[in-house]
Amino acid sequence: MKNLEVALCDSCEEYILRLASFLMDKIDAGIHIFTTTESFYSDEESYDIAIMAEEFKELSEFRPKGQVNHKYFLSETRENPEPNFIYKYQSATDILDEIKEFRTNLGASIKSNKKSKMVGIYSPVAHELQVPFAMALSQVYKTNGSVLFIDLEEISILPKFIGKSCERNILDLLFEIDTNLKEKLDLNQYIKSFMGIDYVEPFQNPNEIAEIQEETWIKLFKMLSNVDYSTVVILFGRTINGFNKYLEKLDKLYVLGKPGDYFKKGQEIFLDYLERVGTGIESENVILPMSAGNLSGGKYQFEELLQGNLGTFARKLVSEKGQVAQRIYG
Repeated sequence: MKNLEVALCDSCEEYILRLASFLMDKIDAGIHIFTTTESFYSDEESYDIAIMAEEFKELSEFRPKGQVNHKYFLSETRENPEPNFIYKYQSATDILDEIKEFRTNLGASIKSNKKSKMVGIYSPVAHELQVPFAMALSQVYKTNGSVLFIDLEEISILPKFIGKSCERNILDLLFEIDTNLKEKLDLNQYIKSFMGIDYVEPFQNPNEIAEIQEETWIKLFKMLSNVDYSTVVILFGRTINGFNKYLEKLDKLYVLGKPGDYFKKGQEIFLDYLERVGTGIESENVILPMSAGNLSGGKYQFEELLQGNLGTFARKLVSEKGQVAQRIYG
């Protein structure tokens, strides 16, 4: 049985068939295609979601039978301020990322009886590729199930590269967790997606993370361990209040460094710290010799980086299970 019923409406048959083919491959849903306004108007079925070209918008309000719970409109222009308008000529992946009901269908909820795998990344030397590395690692883990990425850097480049921002970010989520404004937290209102990876928008300024108390971080990590995702990937920036307590909740920690004696010393100091505090977690010392280079292309350059050498690096890293010690890849 399909979880969702989706109507796709566009007079361009080639476009809508390609979009339908992509969605059928990515989500568990019944897909229904309409290439004329007349056929959609006369249809009597109800749909959870309708993705429509603008020519279907007015007519959709007056269908005599059948309801549509959530409507999205394919805009011909990229900058359209109206709510639920999606730029038509972007990639199908980006269109999928814009529709929050698909994220609900894929698992952005909290289950008290479920434990997600928790993977951490920390770079004592603040590697310039720590965000792309974390995203590449998330994509590798996604081959085994859904992934939620949490970026806890005090200054993150993630929104700049993705090119879009969310109304709510990690600070808003922490506030809601801390104040218990709702008995059941709706995680979906904080989730955005990029290249199939769900994420929460990071902090907007470096002062915010310093204001979060240890008790609030404890509540966050408790919630993350029970989200309905197979894996939660957490990128730490500077250490947060109670840092070693949250490390203990991880199933694995990647300690990301770069070549050179200066950086090696910083790496060694942090690994010594892990030994002293006795977290007992599985950690892996990873030396990443790549540099950011030219990322002036923004989102598309970022995608190429994840799909190229860095993606290969991450796949090799995860696939070589059981081979501990230091990993160096070029």
